[in-house]
Amino acid sequence: MAKGDECFFCKVIAGEQGCRKLYEDEAVLSILDREQMTSDGGEFIPGRCLVLPKKHVSQLYDLEDEECGKLFVIAKLMAAKINQVFNPDFVTMFFPCQHTSHIHIVLQPSVENDPVDKVFKDMRLITYFKLAPEELLDDMARRIRET
Repeated sequence: MAKGDECFFCKVIAGEQGCRKLYEDEAVLSILDREQMTSDGGEFIPGRCLVLPKKHVSQLYDLEDEECGKLFVIAKLMAAKINQVFNPDFVTMFFPCQHTSHIHIVLQPSVENDPVDKVFKDMRLITYFKLAPEELLDDMARRIRET
């Protein structure tokens, strides 16, 4: 995965790649995403934005606590602005870490029956989520707590 000078988001942060800035401070940059979600009818669902730490890290746990806190505070601020301007039913937050080396938060406005809403309503997804046995849950919880 790309790092530093090869990273698209690092280029955006450095001003080497154009963007539509929505917020910027010493630690965080929020931009309007070039790729806006569309409904089944092809209409844009406006307001999708990204919130990026200026520090290049690939995982949330690689951020210092203060940096992580700042990232979430700005994500909350931007979600409130999206809600005020576009009045969606809700604003969903994603961390698409698996396809980029620079952690970022995606804030996606959503309305009933749009693609995001359908993902969470789609009955086919239920096969991926099953009620785990108590023994397994107890073991997972113990292992996470003890780490």
